[in-house]
Amino acid sequence: MMQAVLGMVKELAKKIGRLILGEYSAYYVYSSQDKSGAPPGLELSSSRRIRPVDKNAVETSGEALIRDQAFYLGSEALAYASYLDDRIVGLCIYWYGERYRKRNFWPLQSREAKLVQIVTVPGQRGAGIATELIAFSCMDVLAKGFDKTYARIWHSNTPSIRAFERAGWSRRALVLELNPLRRKQPIRMQFETKA
Repeated sequence: MMQAVLGMVKELAKKIGRLILGEYSAYYVYSSQDKSGAPPGLELSSSRRIRPVDKNAVETSGEALIRDQAFYLGSEALAYASYLDDRIVGLCIYWYGERYRKRNFWPLQSREAKLVQIVTVPGQRGAGIATELIAFSCMDVLAKGFDKTYARIWHSNTPSIRAFERAGWSRRALVLELNPLRRKQPIRMQFETKA
């Protein structure tokens, strides 16, 4: 009974908050460390391989979730897949240059890229695939001449936060956007953390 009352109070608080503050977003921004490689102790599972992939490999995947990510690919995009045998079980995609500027949530310099999408197929979640993809794809992106990579993570997405931290990335900022009274432009607040 008490649990139900607490649930109703929480929902009411959310509705009041939305009424006053409007819709909101709250993301952490993470960044890669450097070109030194994977964090100590992180090794690629012997049963999986990570490699760059093109749009065709994504579009012809046997997994619907992977195929659904094909629209992220094209010019100024880099994609990496985690393979279990010949099956793609995870995918991450980086954008840079003009392609990213259209989204432009976090300002990138000329030799920086942002990891804009990462997915793991449902039957493989919890096996460390995301952490491996983040760490080993980032090493390749940096080896291609990029200086730094970034990602944004919804503030309460604990599995993603853990995956990025295990991959050696660190929190750079918290970005909040509020849209009271449905303004044309939301109010944006950015709280930097030590890199």
